[in-house]
Amino acid sequence: MIKAGWETTDPRTRTRTVVVKGAAETAGRGWVLEVHCPEGALAPNPAHLHQRWVETFETVEGTAAYTLKGEQRTLKKGESVVFPAGVPHMHPWNTGSGEMVYRQTTDFGATTPDTVTAVMGALATINGLTREGRVGKRGLPKNPFQFVATGRVYLSHDVYDAALPIALQKGLAAAFGPLAELFGYRGVYDRFVG
Repeated sequence: MIKAGWETTDPRTRTRTVVVKGAAETAGRGWVLEVHCPEGALAPNPAHLHQRWVETFETVEGTAAYTLKGEQRTLKKGESVVFPAGVPHMHPWNTGSGEMVYRQTTDFGATTPDTVTAVMGALATINGLTREGRVGKRGLPKNPFQFVATGRVYLSHDVYDAALPIALQKGLAAAFGPLAELFGYRGVYDRFVG
């Protein structure tokens, strides 16, 4: 189980994510993360949305940009923003000099303790696949079966790509997910989670 103190680093962006509070500390309703973004780091993830999650981001150090409803905005040290459920967004990235640090507090909208382990495990798996050269420029798995296996984890825990209709994403995961699994692909590999 992923808990407070667990961390993973994205080799592509050099962004380090640390779990401050996990399922045990939030009664399974969410997490608190501290994310360290070095100067010049790319945005950590593509535009996405959650149907139930509410996310709050507070800049602890530095200056950040983020997108909400397709509009780019800025956060300075000590400022925060709430991303409501159902709204496309991109998490903060560093737009200043030096390291930028933000704290992310997420309420899953329900008690789902396995979400922390599954979603953080999928993130660690993507980071591990990146280190192995199995991820493309956009930070997504090159192998279509791995892509589906990873996507299936995210979809089952309320993380959707903002560029595609949710029904299409669910349909593709349902159609191709079992095939990917049959071929041995997983959304989370223990060797990357630690």
